[in-house]
Amino acid sequence: MSLPKPNPRPKSRPKPGDLQARLRSAYPDARCALDHADPFQLVVATILSAQCTDARVNLTTPALFARFPDAASLAGARLEDLESLIRSTGFYHNKARNLIGLGQALVARHGGVVPADPAALGALPGVGQKTANVVLANAFGVPALAVDTHIFRVARRLGLSKATTPEKVEADLCRQFPREDWIELHHQLIFHGRRVCDARRPDCSACPLLDLCPVGLGKVKDPHLGMKLQVPASGLPTSALTPLPPPSSSPLRIVSLVPSVTELLVQWGLAAQLVGRTRYCIEPRWIRNSVPTVGGTKDPDLARIRDLAPDLVILERDENPKEAAEALTALGIPWLALQIRSVKDCAAALRQLGARLGVSEAAEPRAQALEASLKGRRRKGPRTLALVWKQPWMSAGPDTYMGDLLRQGNLTPIGPDGYPVLSEEDLQDLAPRLILLPSEPYPFNRRNQAELQKRLPAAEVRLVDGRALTWYLSRTEEGLELARSL
Repeated sequence: MSLPKPNPRPKSRPKPGDLQARLRSAYPDARCALDHADPFQLVVATILSAQCTDARVNLTTPALFARFPDAASLAGARLEDLESLIRSTGFYHNKARNLIGLGQALVARHGGVVPADPAALGALPGVGQKTANVVLANAFGVPALAVDTHIFRVARRLGLSKATTPEKVEADLCRQFPREDWIELHHQLIFHGRRVCDARRPDCSACPLLDLCPVGLGKVKDPHLGMKLQVPASGLPTSALTPLPPPSSSPLRIVSLVPSVTELLVQWGLAAQLVGRTRYCIEPRWIRNSVPTVGGTKDPDLARIRDLAPDLVILERDENPKEAAEALTALGIPWLALQIRSVKDCAAALRQLGARLGVSEAAEPRAQALEASLKGRRRKGPRTLALVWKQPWMSAGPDTYMGDLLRQGNLTPIGPDGYPVLSEEDLQDLAPRLILLPSEPYPFNRRNQAELQKRLPAAEVRLVDGRALTWYLSRTEEGLELARSL
């Protein structure tokens, strides 16, 4: 079922409370994307991130910190040695000089310790207002709102600021939002800019802020592109947290395009309502002989789905293409789309499915137990790289469901966000302490384990149950238990 179309007449400026509530729902995993263990590592990584992606910085810093672990060693570094380590981040001549100056200033003025005072921090070589704010917020918990290129673009598109410099945009944002929300807002706006509000091709049809955005609705020119954007057609809802209208009755004929959801429905006693599944929906095993297939997750057979006459098709936004939902709408077939990018999303999705399918009594206790298991302070465990494919190597990034599952298990997921392709050099540069080889989607085996252990002898390489780590909802509890056992 499609969501109601957003109100086409937004206010010129969204209310800060409304905006941040949307951002919290859409990006519960928002965090600092630069890997660091202490204030020194963070200030160095932030200096390197100028005109460079955070993913590339995270590939560079493990070798850098192994060679220069503190201010004293950095102060005595040879320029040529430092340049060779950070060359891939760009502008490495200036960055190397700034880093050596940073180390020398920290040793001379602050006993080798990064200061938490804004003035003292901002006076260090290579540290401007933006870098100082990043370090203050993420290393010391001091409310600050650094404006990078993503925040600058998103704030102006949303009408939160008309300023033409990052410093003035920062001032506008700080005036509108409570001081205690600045750190969280900083990360949320960056995530939104990276995942949805792209510089050249913003994905307005998938935007959780669309009805609050005058640019996205085509009301005003995009200050970044200098033109009006086309008003998007309605597409997949962007989050499992988005409420749906209460159904008049529970569905009796369900097609599931998500393997783990198919298994969940059987766990909830709804096997009799399942009339279709993808060829990857193979658990429990007996459904392979009793429930017909309707193609794959990326290429569902829409004609077959139409012939099955379902009164609900269940999708997941990252697994199933938006075009499938649009085609279902054109066929008049109701659908429900989830979005699972974190363990917290699973609790919300359980409630949403329970309400829509009329089994809230089964869903609510499970959602509450899951939320309870997430309480408590998380510690940073070993740097963990979760691989999901071979030839080429691909990993599950920190912003994925698997990444959050590992984080909740007190591990530290590393690597670029999403599902990036990694070279042999990238594997070495990331310097993982623990490498996980799940049994799916790629069927890693003991031979793969032995080969990788030989290439990366400093890391511990483990074979693990892939379904526990990737099948959300039906096996989230099992995945948490596995992550915590590691």
